[in-house]
Amino acid sequence: MKWNKKYLLGIPAVDAQHKQLFRLSDELDAALREGIRPEDLNALLIGLQQYATRHFSLEEKQMAAVDYPGLAEQQETHLQFAARFQEIYQQFTRDGLTAEITNLIEQELSSWIREHVTGIDQEFGTFHKRLK
Repeated sequence: MKWNKKYLLGIPAVDAQHKQLFRLSDELDAALREGIRPEDLNALLIGLQQYATRHFSLEEKQMAAVDYPGLAEQQETHLQFAARFQEIYQQFTRDGLTAEITNLIEQELSSWIREHVTGIDQEFGTFHKRLK
């Protein structure tokens, strides 16, 4: 998926991080087309874990600050994302670079962007915009 202004939540720091996630997804797509190396995939997976830690913390603080009623659901999905990518990373470190791993990462990341960033996060954006 490509970044589009319609995905903006109206919270500059969160929006910047969402754009970063789209860039990470684009980098993965490009690396897969060009032939990804194990060290590139390792760096990408570590980058995703770091992104998730920073982003989820920021997003959840923003939600808590405005008493967002969907905070608990967001926290649960964030935990699931982190756990899923930890499992994938462990599989990668165990099995190495395989087509299964690269396909799994691509599918999981695309699904997350489609269902979470352009889905559930938009509900928070709508809620946040009503407060202004």
